[in-house]
Amino acid sequence: MTASRHRASALRRAVGAAVLLAALAGCAGAPPVPARDAAFALPRQLHVVQAAPGQPSLDTLLVVQREGPALRWSLFDPMGVPQARQMLERGKWRNDGFLRPNGQARNLFAALMFAWTPETELDAAYGAGNWQARSESGGAAERELLEHGRPRWTVRWPRAAQADTFTVVDSDGITWRISPLKEQP
Repeated sequence: MTASRHRASALRRAVGAAVLLAALAGCAGAPPVPARDAAFALPRQLHVVQAAPGQPSLDTLLVVQREGPALRWSLFDPMGVPQARQMLERGKWRNDGFLRPNGQARNLFAALMFAWTPETELDAAYGAGNWQARSESGGAAERELLEHGRPRWTVRWPRAAQADTFTVVDSDGITWRISPLKEQP
């Protein structure tokens, strides 16, 4: 009897440790969000082209709008099928609707907030020393959010690009080309 109690106790400890590690892994993977509410203009409708190493490009449409104190992020495929719907409220993400969580989309959404945050507000939003920016004389610009001294996201605005057209590259090599959706009359 003592041996079976010992095995049961060891099994409970192992299961408890596995649950704890899974919970910590989920927290560690959450993308950074600004420490305070972002001051960028909404709503926005965007065309997003995702390119990942070894995969074909993926076209999506993104709508970002304010709903009370929250930001609603809705990502659709070209046929209008929702791919991700998230709400960001008080620095916390939650699903909006019945779609399963989409960590890659949440990473994109957080990267866009970093890109849209005015440079003068980056210290307050992300912490002094956690980002860097460079500008070229021809008008091109680049900004990086650093995580453990390495770029989490690199945002590039090319020379002579239309407003709100830029590229985001994440630490996994995924590239998102962002441009405003053209409104039809």
